[in-house]
Amino acid sequence: MDELSSGGERSHSRTALDPANQRIFDIMASVRGTYFKTKNDDELLVKLRRIERGIQDEREPGHALIIMGESGTGKSAIVEKTLKSLDTLQDYDDGYGNQMRPILYVVAPPGCTMTDLAIEILERLGYESTVIGRGASVYNKVRRSLQNYGVRLLVIDEFQHVLEAPKIKGPAYVANTMKNMLQDKSWPVHLALVGLPEIEAVIERDPAEQMERRTDPLVMVNPTFEDDGEYVEWIVKTLVEDRAGLRMSSDQPHEFVERLMHGARSRFGLIMHIMYYAIEDALEMGQDEVSTENWIEAYARLAKSRGTDDNVFAEPAWRSIIRPVNRDGSLGPVAPVKSPKKGRK
Repeated sequence: MDELSSGGERSHSRTALDPANQRIFDIMASVRGTYFKTKNDDELLVKLRRIERGIQDEREPGHALIIMGESGTGKSAIVEKTLKSLDTLQDYDDGYGNQMRPILYVVAPPGCTMTDLAIEILERLGYESTVIGRGASVYNKVRRSLQNYGVRLLVIDEFQHVLEAPKIKGPAYVANTMKNMLQDKSWPVHLALVGLPEIEAVIERDPAEQMERRTDPLVMVNPTFEDDGEYVEWIVKTLVEDRAGLRMSSDQPHEFVERLMHGARSRFGLIMHIMYYAIEDALEMGQDEVSTENWIEAYARLAKSRGTDDNVFAEPAWRSIIRPVNRDGSLGPVAPVKSPKKGRK
């Protein structure tokens, strides 16, 4: 697997930071701006290339790619990176000073109804909320605007929010609306829906079963220690030494990489976040190396916990520490161990 680097954007307000914090800011921008391929990248690119070819064939109706994965798998980062590889769908000037946007990426907010989603799309295209309106007019405006801006691939991240929102018409209405976007003969739009595994319901709720025929699902695969432990160890070394300019201290926890992957529940996004937090903690402490204490603090930060109790980098019995992953990608409290019921004597 290759390492790809993209220089992180610099905030306009960074000059207001004192020298010490400017240094941390710049180092962390380099750390976070480094992209590492996962075992999902190649398959996602193949499926997006299919959509790219389908867009070139204007006789074809739209298709949908449903990208499903558990919280913390790094879905958004992988999708955003892969979209940049679709050369024929990058932004361009139409020759009249108008910026065309073949790919439109939106994030569905929590409790998002279809109307809310339509408004989110229009705002991403630059409309002021005061002129968007409500009701049926907003849907007509979305259709016209997608064509006016040349949008051919609409990417909706956190799509589970659309299915979760309380609504009268229900998921079947969502499925029908998505299907209509694919079938619009005047301007068919291809879709990439990104979210938790339950977003597959958008296919199941189509009574005519037309969505299934036009949908390509992709389930994100998590790394395993057996297959990916050495790769994760290389990522740690690359970020700590090459990007942050630090060293790995000699007091690393026994079975360090296994602890790291176990603590992150083998979710690639969470593995990366623990690395980021440990490096940032070392920089904040003014250290020139990343030590066990930094890993302990990083895990506690992700789990929103205090102390070393139930911390995979501190406990000898770390394998017994199992936390659920919350829907927002953070770690929940340690799952209680159920004691076996005792029978009557």
